[in-house]
Amino acid sequence: MKANRHTRLFLFFLCSIFAFLSSCRDEFEDNTYTAYAETPIATYLKNNPEKYALWVQVLEKADLFNTLNINTVYTHFAPVNEGVERYLKTLNLASVADMSKEDANYLVRYHLIPDFEIDLGQFQSGAINDLNATDDNLFVEFRAGGLEAIYLNGEARFNGFDIKATNGIIHSLDDVVTPLTATIADRLNDPKYSLFLEALESTGYKELLSTIYTEGTDAAGNPIQQRFKYTAFAVSNAVYARDGITTFQDLLAKLQVPSGSDYSAASNALNKYVAYHLLNQQLSYADLGQFPTALKKVNLPTLATNELIKVSEGTAGLQLNENPISRLAIQFLETNIACKNGVVHEVDNWMPLFLPEQVSVIWEFTDYPDIAANVTQYRNRTLGAQYNKVFTANELTSIVWASQPETRANVLTYRNNRSADGIWYTGTLNYDHFRVELGESGWMQMKSPTIVRGKYKVKLVWPSTRNAASTGICAFVLDNVMIYPRLVLSNTSTDRVSTQELATVDFPETTDHTLRILSLDGKLLTLDYIQFDPVN
Repeated sequence: MKANRHTRLFLFFLCSIFAFLSSCRDEFEDNTYTAYAETPIATYLKNNPEKYALWVQVLEKADLFNTLNINTVYTHFAPVNEGVERYLKTLNLASVADMSKEDANYLVRYHLIPDFEIDLGQFQSGAINDLNATDDNLFVEFRAGGLEAIYLNGEARFNGFDIKATNGIIHSLDDVVTPLTATIADRLNDPKYSLFLEALESTGYKELLSTIYTEGTDAAGNPIQQRFKYTAFAVSNAVYARDGITTFQDLLAKLQVPSGSDYSAASNALNKYVAYHLLNQQLSYADLGQFPTALKKVNLPTLATNELIKVSEGTAGLQLNENPISRLAIQFLETNIACKNGVVHEVDNWMPLFLPEQVSVIWEFTDYPDIAANVTQYRNRTLGAQYNKVFTANELTSIVWASQPETRANVLTYRNNRSADGIWYTGTLNYDHFRVELGESGWMQMKSPTIVRGKYKVKLVWPSTRNAASTGICAFVLDNVMIYPRLVLSNTSTDRVSTQELATVDFPETTDHTLRILSLDGKLLTLDYIQFDPVN
């Protein structure tokens, strides 16, 4: 009977882990799990009081001590005693006992990434992709000094890595990481950015950058919260001054914008200028440097319609908007200023609009803000089990479709694969792809990123599933022109990644483009990305 009881509790845990982590009560107070003679996370910390006694007190105050002993997987960042003492002092608290249970609970969850073991080898400069238990990204920063100078969120130095417990990994910190609450707008509310902030306020973008959650509804009409994240390239007053811009009126004159015009209009030059400094996704410094294979530059779409930022490799690291003739480029002054709703990078130029040259463009079908906002395991590279998210039409604005019949279920599925899934993991870009079942004669449609005018070869890359017969037959229509009338996506031999050149196109202007995919046989379509390669 006792064994059955523990089995039921364990299964119940698997279904409810996030609910438990959000609770202020330790649900596993009487049901902790220790494998063999080894040690789970909380017990390890308690067995080392000379380093972690105060953090153990925080775990117990939060009613999460026993939660960190259960048989699951965590990455836990544990501050040493001296760091906890410094944290308490900043709060004017005499001891851990003076903390509220709610504050302690949130603090522990901020230092905890459930379901994943993230070791030192997976760290890179920038955001950790896996969200912590408060639904936030933590940021790793590498400073000069090697392993002795790696920081979490820019404030807590690592003093130990990869301490293996039976239910995960512990990384030891010199200090407590203060839970991040500042938005991008909050970070820019600094005297050094006052002119840039005034431009944000005048155009209405400050409100966007102050938002953490957007209210919406699910397929059943129930209220839901969607979380969008952004990247801002901030300009300081000192940088503006180098170009003779010391007041808001100077900026308007520089942009040739009439004072008192409608700055909120997308066509207004000030609005376009401000929007040009914003991306609709969170991209850390390391993310900005993730170029397509064999390429050293990429053009990123901004919130300014059809305006692109060029990111390339320079002699001292990444740079923006390099002039291919003069070789002058914008440099970063500060990177990875972490925010609750994204990240800020400070640049050394006032950064007016810039028309980059043609580059190869990879249009990944899953690369839309509303996809990321609705997917809890978006592009997660360390999944222990396959992840699927089935979309309903009212959840998305970036992709529309008409299925046959209209009431067809499971039309569009986002799939992120685990490393054990072979080509579905190693062969797809960012470990994910779409699985589409539109029914015979159904279609789906979406907008491409902005592409610089010019001639391109267009090719499709997709994971081709093994099938007893040729299925998943579709056609491709770009900007209302049929560019490929019949393509078979499945094959009869083995699972593999396939590539097919669809067409050569010549775009007369720099803009986005509309792609419609027609399902000819109604069978499964597996879609990863389309690549546009310049033709000189």
